[in-house]
Amino acid sequence: MNELIVTPLGTVSPNCYKDLNCPGYLVENNGCKVLLDCGNGISRLLELPNDFENLIIIISHLHKDHYGDILSLGYASYIAHNLGYLKKRIKVYIPKPDMYDGYVTYYINEYPYRRHGQIPLVDYQFLMSFGNEHFLEFITYDNKTEIIHGDMKLSFKNNPHQINTYSTKIETDRHMIVYSSDTGFQCNSLETFAQNAELLICESTFLRGQMRIGNNHLYAYEAGEIANKANVDKLLLTHSYPNLDKELYVKEAKQKFKNTEAAMEGKKLILRR
Repeated sequence: MNELIVTPLGTVSPNCYKDLNCPGYLVENNGCKVLLDCGNGISRLLELPNDFENLIIIISHLHKDHYGDILSLGYASYIAHNLGYLKKRIKVYIPKPDMYDGYVTYYINEYPYRRHGQIPLVDYQFLMSFGNEHFLEFITYDNKTEIIHGDMKLSFKNNPHQINTYSTKIETDRHMIVYSSDTGFQCNSLETFAQNAELLICESTFLRGQMRIGNNHLYAYEAGEIANKANVDKLLLTHSYPNLDKELYVKEAKQKFKNTEAAMEGKKLILRR
């Protein structure tokens, strides 16, 4: 059956709160699985080690609320492999690194020297030197990357944020969904990238009246405006503040796009065509 099953595992930021986790979405199609982001707490809603089978992980950007639970999954994959439950390494796709000006310390005959140069984001360095107690394979991606996983095709589009960040599109012969990840409104590509999508999972960090600094996140009504212009079938709001009522975000977004609801941990959406 050509279904696309979307399960929110985490929907809030910047921290877990009660039964709410940081961002993560499990997408399933014909036995293959894609985990979109791996925020703190999401592993408690996975069925491990079963969900390791035919799984790939996409990290949208290297902010800790979007990859924090990779530590838990990494160690769980190590144990699952040692017990014979996991035969192939789980591929974890992370953005090519942001570079910043800094100093590299190196040693000659045990004497330290410092050299100024372009250094990758420290989170990138951390993941690419993750240690030995995991059964993961870290792979970089960018706008030109296309991933085929079973019947699913994944493509990516950079969007404005503090660091290098990508929205993800997942397509089959019958379905198309887009996950925005974190993004600002100005110079946003989602209107075209998500055009005619069956489902847009879109961040809505702020409500009208809240102060926003920079072009890094959306107001809920802006998420609704993007969904309207992209002509999507359904808008699923995510990345809300953990201690605010999600229905406040829905009410605001519905001013621009009626078919809107808030993502809820564990509440599956089954797309059939």
